Amino acid sequence: AMRLFSRLSRGFALRPPPSTVAAHSTVMAAAGLGGAVGRRRWRSAAPLRCWSRGKSAEPYSRYDPLHAKHGPAAETYVPPATEARIRSLQQQIGKAHAAGKYDEARLAAAECRELALSHFGPDHPVSASAVNNLALVHRSLGERERATALYREALVLYRRSVGAEHQSTATVASNLALLLRDSSVATQPAAEGATEEDGELGGRGWTGESSADGATRGGGGGGRGGGEDGVAGGGLANGGGGAAGDALQEARSLLEGAILTRRRLMGETHPEVSLGMAQLATVLRAQGDLGAASDLLERATEQLDASRFAAEAQAGEGAKVTARLGALLAGALNSLGLLRKQQGRFAEAQSLYTRASSLYDTCTSTSSPDAVVCRHNLAELALAAGDETRARAIQLDIVRRVEAGTERSAAD
Repeated sequence: AMRLFSRLSRGFALRPPPSTVAAHSTVMAAAGLGGAVGRRRWRSAAPLRCWSRGKSAEPYSRYDPLHAKHGPAAETYVPPATEARIRSLQQQIGKAHAAGKYDEARLAAAECRELALSHFGPDHPVSASAVNNLALVHRSLGERERATALYREALVLYRRSVGAEHQSTATVASNLALLLRDSSVATQPAAEGATEEDGELGGRGWTGESSADGATRGGGGGGRGGGEDGVAGGGLANGGGGAAGDALQEARSLLEGAILTRRRLMGETHPEVSLGMAQLATVLRAQGDLGAASDLLERATEQLDASRFAAEAQAGEGAKVTARLGALLAGALNSLGLLRKQQGRFAEAQSLYTRASSLYDTCTSTSSPDAVVCRHNLAELALAAGDETRARAIQLDIVRRVEAGTERSAAD
């Protein structure tokens, strides 16, 4: 029975015979995992299991039988055509988004949302995942109002289907918070010369529930503008008032709640907690609370550095985890460098930007959007320090990186 359940937990949508179900129920009850509470405990542990295998927290194409509708009793369960179509669409969305084909991804995501809502109903994590992923595509297209409405819908659906204390709920709350942050900053005038950006800070914000987060974190990819992109206009002195100020305050509350959820599910030093702290710091910086933002970023970088060091010592898939942690650490270092520049601590900012750039080159690629953003920040810092020759050299390097990346994409 446990071998069969192990196969189920890895994503096979099977329908076990009644005798196996009874045996499995007995084992799960003895382990304290029976009933609705037990199923929630098992789901809550999924991000830890995925991290230990070097995967993102919730891959968007994973089928989860704990959420699935069971078909006729049979040794092997074959999903209905609608569920198979949903799964196929999820894969199409990820591939199209990674390739920067956002219009194609939007069509697939819209169909996926409609099918999920009609097949599973609104109170189901598959439906919530489909809404979240459609929001992400709209955000990548720059359609912020539509993306905001969809993120709010996804958050409501996740709270109703899996509860407030769930990793997927925390992921969508973070996605909404960061979109509110970016929208509020975009409506405010930046300080003169403030053109730096906080890099991506944490993947693309996919979530995936199956029967049909993530990926939270880290699923999808490709193209600047999806998932959790950074703050443009880094020189803001305060969060402003009115609608922009309200949006920043809501973003702060959402991120604080997501961090608390992840701490309870994963522990204080888990990379997802560190990531949340770095994201919250960017909101605090936009509100003008540089001291609190600095404290959070320092703690986040220390924890991510320690997590990356521990991952390097692992065998097998440890290298994949190390690369992902390196990219997260680079994002936090880039944000801390931007903060140090605002504080007038140029030497520290240059050191932080340089290390972040090196990590991006190693863990992503030299032409990745975040690697380019970090190099841009180095050029802006050189200009602020009056070193136009160095700034020009960095800018030319950025052009070469982008051209090389474009050529590789065309060849693929």
